[in-house]
Amino acid sequence: MRKNQQITIGQLAEVCGINIDTIRYYERCKLLKPESRTKSGYRIYGQESIRLVDFIKRCKSLGFTLDEIGKLLMLKSSKDATCAEMLERTHAKVEDAKRQVKELSRIESALTKLAKACPGGDIPIGKCPILNHLYPDKINQKYCEG
Repeated sequence: MRKNQQITIGQLAEVCGINIDTIRYYERCKLLKPESRTKSGYRIYGQESIRLVDFIKRCKSLGFTLDEIGKLLMLKSSKDATCAEMLERTHAKVEDAKRQVKELSRIESALTKLAKACPGGDIPIGKCPILNHLYPDKINQKYCEG
């Protein structure tokens, strides 16, 4: 793409490897806006939009939510922001990732235990220990107390 070349939403989606609806969603979330519009109202984007979508994709790949990405964009555009603020947000994300790893480890352990309890084969599904664990005959009363 040439430096000042203007592109449509479809071209932006193609260049960035995302869906047009994703671009529209980013706009609704106020993360992205067209750089201009044609006389007939079509969205026009440029190099900065490509950089911004790439930024969003990189942030998402590191686990940042769209809300957090919006805050990072505000931080980026602030004249008073410091690296310490970005570092603080990064540390918070590291702690979040550690919590997620711990939860995924718990899930893996539980699923592994269920898989080991299941004999497989031609046993009727009604006797499957995995399904019976997930959908027991008796309900736990603590869930039904109001």
